[in-house]
Amino acid sequence: MTGRELALRALIAFRREGTWPEQYLKKAGSALSPEDASLAATLTYGVLERRAYLDFLLDAFGSRPVSKLTPQVLDALRLGAYQLVFLDRIPASAAVNETVKLARTYGNAGAAGYANALLRALARAVPDGLPSIPREDLLTYLSVQYNHPRWFVGKMRKRLGDEGCEALLAANNETPAVTARVNTLKTTREALLSRLQEEGISARAHAFLPEAVTLDSAKTLLRSHALEEGLLYIQDTASQLCIEALAPCPGEQVLDVCAAPGGKSLLCAQKMGDDGTVISMDLHPHRVELIEKNARRYGADCIRPLVGDASRDMAPLHDRFDAVLCDVPCSGMGVIRKKPDVRYKDGDEIKTLPPIQSAILENAAADLRSGGRLVYSTCTVLREENEAVVDAFLAKHPEFALAPFSLPGIGEVPEGRITLWPHVHGTDGFFIAKLQKI
Repeated sequence: MTGRELALRALIAFRREGTWPEQYLKKAGSALSPEDASLAATLTYGVLERRAYLDFLLDAFGSRPVSKLTPQVLDALRLGAYQLVFLDRIPASAAVNETVKLARTYGNAGAAGYANALLRALARAVPDGLPSIPREDLLTYLSVQYNHPRWFVGKMRKRLGDEGCEALLAANNETPAVTARVNTLKTTREALLSRLQEEGISARAHAFLPEAVTLDSAKTLLRSHALEEGLLYIQDTASQLCIEALAPCPGEQVLDVCAAPGGKSLLCAQKMGDDGTVISMDLHPHRVELIEKNARRYGADCIRPLVGDASRDMAPLHDRFDAVLCDVPCSGMGVIRKKPDVRYKDGDEIKTLPPIQSAILENAAADLRSGGRLVYSTCTVLREENEAVVDAFLAKHPEFALAPFSLPGIGEVPEGRITLWPHVHGTDGFFIAKLQKI
């Protein structure tokens, strides 16, 4: 199997069963060479990031609308078009010929002939410039140009305006730098930067987080001994700012209700100087085992992993904690730039999330002692998962109120909640609300 065929199989699996490409590529590509595995990943994620625009081109240069093509042949054509338009290092002849082979294998001789004619026409057009998407219908233009679902574009236009929406969509299509947190339980930032330099890994101090570093790529870091030894943890700036809002202190009792794989629990332990207790809870036993493994690796002895369902009431935990982190499962519509498959979430499917998020918040709040603080957070930018959930909770619980906080690099948040945006703050799209039990 070639890298191109693995990419095609990954796209088919994602379309048919919703299988996450990362998981599929890792499992199915274990026997491939590193070069082929890398090509498969580049092609798979590239097509997912640009699928709407690729379909626009296939419609423009083909004699049949993409809606009439056999799905697996269409997936193959998308792979071919992506190579021709976006990958300069791949010769056009190789992109066309290899796609034709896939069209024949996963379709028939007729599909192969169609692929050959279409892709050769596209290849001839690339040097002179490709057709533009008409802007008359702005919703369609933005959705196709930036490959975001129409329902999401519509919501963001209402919230951010046309210019703000387009800036967000453009930022979602950029490759972000990698942020990693320094594990100050084991080292300092200066010592870590020196260690990474010794390993040939380029890194620099984060622009405003004193316990973080920035890297251009995570690929070399994944083979780093420093990472193996637990000297750093890959964690987006927004995720770290979430813990800045919670502000756990030495000696406190802290609860993280949806903790796996444990990154935020680890940062809590770090902020506390490993003094106190962090109950790090998750629903699935195998994910709780991962929390325990990470806690040992990073030297966070105050973490106590616990299997528990945060959407259900857990009476033994009531009124016990100084601080509670409620980072709930969400649609992930703030991390599109890192997980392109999120673009294909159904808007109707997301309607099932707020009731679950509300139940988790309700139960987590019961675990907070009087005077304690709770942070509700998500990695989405949708109001129905964020402000609406918090507002509904506050309407039922007059003993809680939004509490102001301050974030490094962002400033004061006097209203007690904030949405972080990729195009404004350079972070993942992320929501943070801080509640005080008064």
